This record gives sequence, structure tokens and C-alpha cells, in this order.
Amino acid sequence: MSQGQQEKENNSVGFADSLREIQGEYMMLGELYEKQKSYGQRLSEMMKTMQFEVDTVIPIRPEALGRPCRAAYLVSEGVVVVFDSSGAMTSKPLSTLPSESIISIIQECTPELQRLLTEKRRTESNKVKSMERVLKELKKAQATFKQTKRDEGVADEDEEEAASPSEAQGPQKEAAEVAAQPRNSRDSFAFRGSFGEKQAAQVSQ
Repeated sequence: MSQGQQEKENNSVGFADSLREIQGEYMMLGELYEKQKSYGQRLSEMMKTMQFEVDTVIPIRPEALGRPCRAAYLVSEGVVVVFDSSGAMTSKPLSTLPSESIISIIQECTPELQRLLTEKRRTESNKVKSMERVLKELKKAQATFKQTKRDEGVADEDEEEAASPSEAQGPQKEAAEVAAQPRNSRDSFAFRGSFGEKQAAQVSQ
């Protein structure tokens, strides 16, 4: 094989190797793009969820956008609103912006989000504490009411027990009263004397 043919074959092999390397780089680059897109969407969803809790528009400094503008805001649903120098407004979802813009905007808005969430958490905590205090007072009142009802029930039972002996003595009392009533003259006559005198008394009657 001549030197020219050998060099040609070497060049062909080198060219094929380069194509394979380029193809590999392209595939890895595509995977990185997909990851950036996926991560951008996840970050945007997280910001959207946290901002939904505070329900507040968060201002963004123009420096965070990397381009001059009059004003910029992160509004609900994770949308970035930008007013350019002439006052024209554009709006885009955070997830559709370049990766560097997403990161910069999140870093810009995170401190304010943290402050707002902390403030809301304290407010809700105070509400919960107030409700707990009211609930405890209601439980105490309920317990006192139940104890009062139990005490009244015991008092009623004592009154019934105190009244029951007199009721039981009623028939006995009535029997005693009947026994105390005077009998007729014959039954109640108590003869005192001899047997003959008693007969005479019966004959005379």
C-alpha cells in the first residue's frame, strides 16, 4: 500500500471517529437541554405554589433580568411581567425563560417570598392559638355544666330517699288511727267483777 493510500485511510478513520464524537456530544447536549427544561418547570411550579400562599406581586430588579427595563414583576401563576423603557408590557411564564434568567429571578424573589411566608405563618399561628384558648374555655364550661347536672341529680335522689320513709309509714299510721278509734259499747265494755255479776249484767242488757 502506498503512503498516499495509507494517509487517506487514516483520514477516513479519523473523520469517522470525529463524527461519532460529535454525535455523542450532540446527544449529551440534548439531554442537558431536557434537564434544564425539566428543572426550569419544577422551579417555576415551586415558585408558583409559594407565591399562591402569599397572593402578592413581587417586584424584580432589572438587573436580575439581565436587560434594561422600566419595571418587572413576578405575578400569580409564575408569570414574569416586564415593562420596557417605552412602557410596553410583555409577559411570559417563568418556565419559558432561559435557565440563567430563571435562576436569577428565583434568587431575586426568594428573600421576599421567605419574609411574606414567615409573616403569614405567624398570623395563622396566632389564629390557631386564639382558637385553642377558646376551645379550652369551652371545654371547662362544658365540664362545669356536666358537674352541675350531676350534683342536681344527686340532690334529687337524696330528696326522694328522704321522702320515702314517711310514705312507707303512711299505711302503718292509718292502721294505728283505725285501731285508736272507739269500738262499740259491747266490744269495748270491760267488766270488772265476779262471774255472777257479769251474767246479771248481760241479762239486764
